[in-house]
Amino acid sequence: MQTFIQTNRQNIASHTLGVRVMLLTDQSDSPTAQRLAGYGSQVDVANVLEDAVAGILNDRFGYDLFVMDCDGFGGIAGAEQAISALIAGDAKMRVMLVSRDFDVPVYPLGRRTAVCLPDDVSDASFRIGFDHVLRDRAAVTMN
Repeated sequence: MQTFIQTNRQNIASHTLGVRVMLLTDQSDSPTAQRLAGYGSQVDVANVLEDAVAGILNDRFGYDLFVMDCDGFGGIAGAEQAISALIAGDAKMRVMLVSRDFDVPVYPLGRRTAVCLPDDVSDASFRIGFDHVLRDRAAVTMN
């Protein structure tokens, strides 16, 4: 598992500050990881499905978001497997899926429904998906 954090952030919505993300990807330096780190997120990267699920289920603080680059893990079928494992472990969290199997970005209104993005999605559409999936997350404040 690797952790990415980037300090030269800009244009960050208040509800997205300090987001803890578990990213499942088969690329050690994936574009998804770079985008998420660029938003000021703490990104933990796993390259094995079981490690990602175990990391989420065993984390004491709780992740805010699970993001999966699906193509290296069987596409949509792999995403279904990951989500099923999280549900079986009673994880209640936000999910973003990135895959070449998706034709267009999908930003569903259901709070327990995954945001689905094509692998070639623009930076702007990825950011919209990120903000959308976190829309009900309370802003972090420090006193």
